[in-house]
Amino acid sequence: MAFEKNVNDATERAKKIKLFAHDIHGVLTPNQIYCDVEGNRRYAFWHMDGFGDLSFTANDIKVAFLDTTSIDGEGLFRAKELKLDKLYYAVTNKAAKIEELKQELGLTDEQVGYIGCELTDLPAMKKAGFAVAVADAHDEVKEAAHYITNAPGGRGAIREICEFVLRGMGKWDEWVVKVTKMGYK
Repeated sequence: MAFEKNVNDATERAKKIKLFAHDIHGVLTPNQIYCDVEGNRRYAFWHMDGFGDLSFTANDIKVAFLDTTSIDGEGLFRAKELKLDKLYYAVTNKAAKIEELKQELGLTDEQVGYIGCELTDLPAMKKAGFAVAVADAHDEVKEAAHYITNAPGGRGAIREICEFVLRGMGKWDEWVVKVTKMGYK
């Protein structure tokens, strides 16, 4: 199945983003779970994706983690490490949570970006003005997206889409200069 997307349309949509929301598992982490014999689960996070989320917030774009699973220590730790204040677990209706965030922040659909990977992300993607799928997303998710990343989930997709959005807004070059002068942790 081919998924050609209109990059010019995606760029125009990206320019309007004020909130960028995403799932954790399959977007920030690869589609792998490490389990030990005692049932403890562990996830891997791609370091550069954290830079993407930090870059969004440094450029006045709110970031929200929306996850369908119950609280896990790694996702919570990663959100705190990135100093994100919009972290939601056990979200059964991501579209409704997007609507709540829009109301809280005074935003319209077109000012919301969302990146997902699985069927549970479709309702939120359909509410977002800029819907993105990771490279290894389910085909129906790719079909609903305005843009599909080259990177799979948990392997740089957030970093990639951050650069795409900031370039579309004309903020990327200035951000690169700022980051290279200050370093970034």
